[in-house]
Amino acid sequence: MVAVIFGGPSLEGVDRTKSSALFLPPAVQGDLLRAVREHRPSVIGLLDCGLPYRSLPAWHKEILFALSRGIAVVGAAAVGAHRAAELAPNGMEGVGGIYERVSSGELERDDEVLCDWEETPDGIRRLTLPLVTMRAALSAAKDAGVLSGRSAASLLSHAEGLFWRKRTWKALFAVADDISQDELHSFESWLPNAPDPVKEDADALLRRVEELASKSGESGSPLPNDSNGTGDPGEASALFKSLDQRDRPVPTSNGTIRQWMIGDMVSFAHPEAEDINGRGLNRRLALLLAALWGIVPRTEEIEAEKQRLRRRFKLKNDEAFTAWKKENDLDEEEMSRLLKEEALLHKLHRWYMQGRIHGRNTGAVLDELKLRGGYAEWKERAGRRDALLRSRPEVLREERERSCSTPFMTLVREHMRAEGFPWHGAMLPEAIPETGMEARDLLDELLLARAARRILGNATNCGAGEA
Repeated sequence: MVAVIFGGPSLEGVDRTKSSALFLPPAVQGDLLRAVREHRPSVIGLLDCGLPYRSLPAWHKEILFALSRGIAVVGAAAVGAHRAAELAPNGMEGVGGIYERVSSGELERDDEVLCDWEETPDGIRRLTLPLVTMRAALSAAKDAGVLSGRSAASLLSHAEGLFWRKRTWKALFAVADDISQDELHSFESWLPNAPDPVKEDADALLRRVEELASKSGESGSPLPNDSNGTGDPGEASALFKSLDQRDRPVPTSNGTIRQWMIGDMVSFAHPEAEDINGRGLNRRLALLLAALWGIVPRTEEIEAEKQRLRRRFKLKNDEAFTAWKKENDLDEEEMSRLLKEEALLHKLHRWYMQGRIHGRNTGAVLDELKLRGGYAEWKERAGRRDALLRSRPEVLREERERSCSTPFMTLVREHMRAEGFPWHGAMLPEAIPETGMEARDLLDELLLARAARRILGNATNCGAGEA
């Protein structure tokens, strides 16, 4: 089973070679969501998060999202220790001394575990020290007799007063004017022997992650989709949905970006932005209606949507379908959601048209055509065809008589070769119910088009719509 660990400065000096986990950079908002979907881990270890002045750290709801799917989440050392203490009632596990001290209330300050760092070609390099590290070193130096009790207390007070991005031994010594230089030099020489609680806890997290991953691998039990709905984006708060939809990181050939970057660009640069936005909102409104009415698609309807989608994008085999999903940042859960929604929408379409046996889809289609600006053009095209058929009524009469001995599907295939089939991905039996038409309506349209092509004298290359 896959184990993922988010870490950076807390991993400095830690031997990672004994771990089979996938190591990822410090987590920022949305990274845990991405890891759950892309890597399907059985265990997530959280040590470090992004720095406050650069990005937002991993959100509590993301951890709940992972926990709700049966994924073990363990925190330690740095921000991970704080998150574990905060979410212990929800099932997040904490390990190490720092977690225990945060959980007990002994360490209350957020900057106890914060340090500044930078990314280098060789990895993340720590620029400052967490207060908890300085606290441990000063306490150990006092116990070792390197510092007096008074000096250790004074240095700790100075350290607590330093801004976390400036907290280094050098900066501390510079403000410790009440400590003798000899004592400071002795302490500085002793520092290589100082304990490192962050490293100790990071080691503990790696061991615990390996232990949990091995147990998960032995069990082989599938992860539940959702234990209580807490982490389900479909049932969660609007704020969580916005995180899931806007802030989720997605990969590009030029690095990782957030989904909002794509959406905002499309909204003000895509040539069909208005139509995409309107159709997207209408889609959400229709889905809301389906949810209010408690409509649930059948398994076979969802499977039909899958085949419809594959035909639409010409995904002839499973490999092509898998590549398409990856290209569109769709994991199995997201793909399942989309197919279910499409099945719901088409179910609503068919339900609506069942009560329109007289009007069919005429009003809906023409209203949309007028708003799109194509009504006048298609009105003239229909008028030209009608005039053409009125000029040679015997041709249409002959076609109606011949239709009695011509198989219906032969007429359909001939029409599709000549005119094309504009219902992308749909099969004819799927399209008819959503227009409110019946087979006899379609037959009539096929004969009108066929007669017009005959009159034009080019039955295969000249469509009736071009008359």
